Amino acid sequence: MDPRTFSVNAMLADMESLLRRLTGGHVELGYVQAAGLWAVQLPPGKLEEVLLALVVDACDAMPVGGHLRITTANVSGPDGRPSGDYVQLTVSDTARTVSDAVRSAIRGRGTREGLGIRLSFELAERADGHVDVMASAEGGLTVRLLLPRADTPLSVRELGEAAELVGGTETILFVEDDRSLASVAGRVLARLGYRVLTAASGEAALRVLAEHPEPLHLLFTDLVLPGMDGVDLARQVKQRRPDIKVLFTSGYSQESLRLRDAVGEDVRFLEKPFSLSGLASALRAALG
Repeated sequence: MDPRTFSVNAMLADMESLLRRLTGGHVELGYVQAAGLWAVQLPPGKLEEVLLALVVDACDAMPVGGHLRITTANVSGPDGRPSGDYVQLTVSDTARTVSDAVRSAIRGRGTREGLGIRLSFELAERADGHVDVMASAEGGLTVRLLLPRADTPLSVRELGEAAELVGGTETILFVEDDRSLASVAGRVLARLGYRVLTAASGEAALRVLAEHPEPLHLLFTDLVLPGMDGVDLARQVKQRRPDIKVLFTSGYSQESLRLRDAVGEDVRFLEKPFSLSGLASALRAALG
């Protein structure tokens, strides 16, 4: 965890183009952002991950279209909460029905379909914040995330031009055993323009490789996988495709020198949790 002081409004500005691509043409995305929004202090990549999962969950619940609204506000001691100042981030959709799986996630914080809700609770618990989830009888879901106001001043801009997320058209083999994370991250990579092949294990990745005779430009894999680990997978992939680049990711400390010695020079490392801009930059750097 690498906490930073930043503005949620600035984060939304950086993410807007990607979020609009994620919602596609059938879901209308709207923003209502408070002026003079207070800063928060937490890992930006974790909040981005929560927001992406909430947006994907909402879009999946509206396959024939609907409205998705993201709002920010400054609130103080809301609804009987402990006294203090909070930054409120709210994600609301107009899905006609809220599935039993999502209702279960509201109660138990834990189903795949409710990934965004589960991640919201996890982040709030780490950040001493709060989460409210409301499912209306008519349909639609509202998730309200309250994050404590930062005591330190902003170290980055509060508002400004959004950072450009640079994508590409190359083909990426993405290996991740967490199916929920793989679903969200795979969709993000596709929206950045990449062709994405996914696998949940090293053995599955080798089968995908064997069935894909076309060019493959990058192996993007977690280091820790069931069975064969990421290093062994990269060795075998490079034996079959010597020109392929490799990007490892993990929540553990970087071991780039060991990885290069084990796999070769065309290797880079991206530490979790990472921001969207960090992911986009790491992919372009790895692909050269």
